[in-house]
Amino acid sequence: MTSGITRVGEIELSYSVSGKGESTVLLVMGLGGRAADWGTRLPEILARRHRVVTFDNRGTGASSKPKAHWTLEDMARDAITVLDAVGAERAHVMGISMGGMISQLIALDHAARLDRLVLLSTHSGGPDVVYPSGEVASVFSTDPGTPVDVMMTRAMRLISAPGFAEAHPEAIAELVRLAVLQPTPWRAFMAQLQAIIGSDRSKRLSKVTAPTLIVHGDLDPLIPYPNGVALAKLIPNSTLITLEGCGHLPMWEVPEELGRIVGDFLS
Repeated sequence: MTSGITRVGEIELSYSVSGKGESTVLLVMGLGGRAADWGTRLPEILARRHRVVTFDNRGTGASSKPKAHWTLEDMARDAITVLDAVGAERAHVMGISMGGMISQLIALDHAARLDRLVLLSTHSGGPDVVYPSGEVASVFSTDPGTPVDVMMTRAMRLISAPGFAEAHPEAIAELVRLAVLQPTPWRAFMAQLQAIIGSDRSKRLSKVTAPTLIVHGDLDPLIPYPNGVALAKLIPNSTLITLEGCGHLPMWEVPEELGRIVGDFLS
């Protein structure tokens, strides 16, 4: 694996590259997460056939943590800058949650750089989004003074499928370890959240031309499954695959199944 830093103006973006395939797969992480939150298994599977590029979104990991607000369009341009840095004229792009929203904007605003699009556990924005309810919605309003390990343990338990945390405590522990190692500042988390709230792509998605795979867990508590169904209706030439019994974290909950599904689609 090789690592590097690239710049967008004053913002530094940290990225890593693994695998030696002819085609490139760019992985775009979700709200508050760092590149390491993809885990190791899914990138390993994809790296058998592709060059896999991961990066820390602005505000997270080893990338800059600006105090100013920004948009998802800014984050899509960040992703294109990473592709420039690794010399990828075109790439497959896979994003999860907020990363899936950024990936939609890559497909819309930077279509010439995109081969195939994979959207995991995400939504289109707009008035018809189905939001989480009850306790799950509270992950967005945690007291900023809460210790990182406490906050992350609770959040990962809430957004994974029922019973996953009890069956796989090692996965939750690793996600918590990564968050403690590279904590996302509260102001950066809120800036990303505001960027999500300010983005409505629903009226534009009919213009996506890339072959698109939508993968959604039917037990996703954070971005409920109907959002995946709606995406499939909005994006032409798209396919929806349902992960039965899976929550919001398929790369941790079902990495082998996800790797097979995505690998088949990209190949």
